Amino acid sequence: MSPTAVLNMTLMVLSASLGINIAFWCTVGLLRFIAELGSSKAAAIPRAIRVADVAVVIPAHNEEIALPKCIAALKAIIPARQIYVASDGSKDATVSIARSLGCRALDIRPNGGKAKAIDRAIKHYRLCERFKAVLIQDADSEIDPHYFDHALPLFDDPGVSVVAGHVLSRWRDQRLPTLDMLFAAYRTRLYRILQTAFQYGQSWKWASVSYIAPGFASMYRTQALTQIDITAPGLVIEDFNMTFEVQHKGLGRVAYTPRAQCSSEDPFNLSDYRKQVQRWYLGFWQTVRRHGVWPSRFWLSLGGLLAELLVISIFALALPLAVLAYLATGLEVPALSIGQLAIRPVSPVILLALFLAVDYALTLVVAVIERRPSLMLYGIAFPAIRLLDAALFLRALAKSFSAKSDGRWVSPARYAIPAADRRHS
Repeated sequence: MSPTAVLNMTLMVLSASLGINIAFWCTVGLLRFIAELGSSKAAAIPRAIRVADVAVVIPAHNEEIALPKCIAALKAIIPARQIYVASDGSKDATVSIARSLGCRALDIRPNGGKAKAIDRAIKHYRLCERFKAVLIQDADSEIDPHYFDHALPLFDDPGVSVVAGHVLSRWRDQRLPTLDMLFAAYRTRLYRILQTAFQYGQSWKWASVSYIAPGFASMYRTQALTQIDITAPGLVIEDFNMTFEVQHKGLGRVAYTPRAQCSSEDPFNLSDYRKQVQRWYLGFWQTVRRHGVWPSRFWLSLGGLLAELLVISIFALALPLAVLAYLATGLEVPALSIGQLAIRPVSPVILLALFLAVDYALTLVVAVIERRPSLMLYGIAFPAIRLLDAALFLRALAKSFSAKSDGRWVSPARYAIPAADRRHS
């Protein structure tokens, strides 16, 4: 094979493995970084929204293990009287724990799901009347001590309606890699890519096309929150829909800074991981179908991303099948041509090797950036998780045409270990 053919094939595998959108939004993010150099050194000014103007809503369903750590981290930066726990039909000590820690706790029965719990707490405590912003935080998340220092200044721009938090996967100290930390390791890489390549660039004020303000720790201006249909029927999750509501109704921008951080607990086993990812993907596709397409920069960006994700998912699933067919019959991948890129018929084994090399190279880069050498060991298993993700993504698309949900949830397994034994990414 000629050097030109090898180069063309490599470029095609890169496109099918990582996507063109990553390169584009990384470029936009770099432009944003350059444009904002020195802006953080500006003189202090009175904040439009202060900590005293913020209420925190924690939807919780049987979270007696995770909730104390969540509240303890919040109480370090905001008074307990401003923390509201929406217990959605919990059968454990969630309500009593919240109240014993000085927080308000609404005991909702029967349970109606996360979105309804959030909406119920906001209305019951009249939070949109009493506060200027509401932080919605998952019960298994632990907020960074400087979250408000970095998030609240973004509201000084009156065009900002939402501040999306920066998610970190929570790690446990360990000498050797363990199976129960595999998904946290994978999410560490995934979050680094998504937030660096997409959220940072897409939330720049000149782009403003963010499609998700994650429900684990994002803050809403209450003026916008009153116009958001939090409890839209038939959706399995709420955060995609709430972000689409902001974009579709033109309620303002979704702002983001990687310094407004919050750590989140990832699944410890394959079953919980599969259920969580399927729930996320299904909620995403349901939201896309609910809102439909409207002429906007938002949909120009989202449409390109959706098309690319579908291609990548199909490619990832088809490649192992092509390898098996090749080993059994010797059948090569037919000649391909995309624009100026063209390759002759090639062995799927070569394509698979390139795919795995690109995937592992990405892991090496993130391992260096995150200063986590153990990612290099975990990274060996990441392609298998990518295959699972691809299958779940396509399955969720099919299910979105028929699946309806009342939003009710089941919390995954939690580790009942002291917070001192944990450390943030």
